[in-house]
Amino acid sequence: MGRYFDSMETVLKNGLKVVTIKNGELIFSSQLGVKVGSMYEREDEKGLSHLIEHMLFKGTEKRSNFDINSDIEERGGSYTAYTTYSDTIYGITGLSEELEPSLDIISDITTHPTFPVEEFEKEKSVIISEIRSGLDDLENYSYSLAHRLAFDKSFLKWDIAGNEKLLRGYTIDQVRDFYRRYYRPNNAVLTVVSPYDHGEVVELAENYFGSWEASEVEELKIEDEANRAIEGIKHKKDIEQSTIIYMYTFYELTRREEIALEILNYRLGESPNSILFKELREDLGLTYEVYSDMDASDHVKLLNIYTSLHAEDVETARGRIDAIIDGLKDGHLIEDRNIEIMKKVIKTAIASTMIDPESLCNYVLGQLVSNKNLHAFEEDLETLNSITKEEIIAVARKVLEDPTVQIVYNEGD
Repeated sequence: MGRYFDSMETVLKNGLKVVTIKNGELIFSSQLGVKVGSMYEREDEKGLSHLIEHMLFKGTEKRSNFDINSDIEERGGSYTAYTTYSDTIYGITGLSEELEPSLDIISDITTHPTFPVEEFEKEKSVIISEIRSGLDDLENYSYSLAHRLAFDKSFLKWDIAGNEKLLRGYTIDQVRDFYRRYYRPNNAVLTVVSPYDHGEVVELAENYFGSWEASEVEELKIEDEANRAIEGIKHKKDIEQSTIIYMYTFYELTRREEIALEILNYRLGESPNSILFKELREDLGLTYEVYSDMDASDHVKLLNIYTSLHAEDVETARGRIDAIIDGLKDGHLIEDRNIEIMKKVIKTAIASTMIDPESLCNYVLGQLVSNKNLHAFEEDLETLNSITKEEIIAVARKVLEDPTVQIVYNEGD
């Protein structure tokens, strides 16, 4: 039992883990997570997880593509489907009385897809369009370049959607084979946040997912790869702005050090009053957009700095970014007052997650798919309270070294 929510867990006979959290709200949220994403794909399979996510909405044994979309719309809530590095998520959030028909839809598309051949080439074209749109977006384009520059063998060098060449070459048989390998109940987790008792949800899960057949699932060994300390410059046609990305990995940190890094990241560039925002935008007027972000997910462990600006300001901005990093490492930019504010910001973000059914459902699912303690955030909160300025400075010195730096200029600059 946790301080913030109580959860119950049952594993069905076929291996599907069902976890429920009972709340007093009128809203439910249900999400099914399958432990397959781009980190589990071989080099000749990149983009297959994402392609399957799209194809599952194209038809089942009892629903056409039109029926699926209509049935989701009739729930009157919201639905989500997306692929990450580590998993693929399917979820619906709506009024509590819509839970059962929503589980019916989620189970149908994930356990009884037909992969209609007539939809296959069309959907590949849709994803190719999605990839091209990403390349037209300067921020996405810059990050794609940075990832390819930073890594040699890691899954992180690949876009989750794969690339156009691979997608064009995939056959429907490859997609079906990949689906059969990974879409198994013993490789999935169902989470439900709702007003219903655990037993009621388990009964629904048995009804809609109980016939899903289990099978042994191959799990690829994931090897972590530190970013390369290298600088890349790329020129791109028809852009008005240039971009700068600094990329760091932090695989060697303890969880306590990661929490210290979260505080540092908020101070550096994630909060509205961050150092990067104040110096590059407010003081110098060099940029409209500047931020840092951090992903502490298993096997990812990335901290990034990003900004877009005029080409003539790139070197000035780089000088300021380097000076800020030095200031964090020597401690003069880290003040006790700011540390306390950043701790409050992180606590507020956690509290917001706990009271929103969809966010809580997603948090629980992420923890379970990664085989982590559901209540680990409570330990993190206790750790957060005791993090010192000296620990933040130490983690800055440990992480903010040897970045991958990617700069994109207009072709004429």
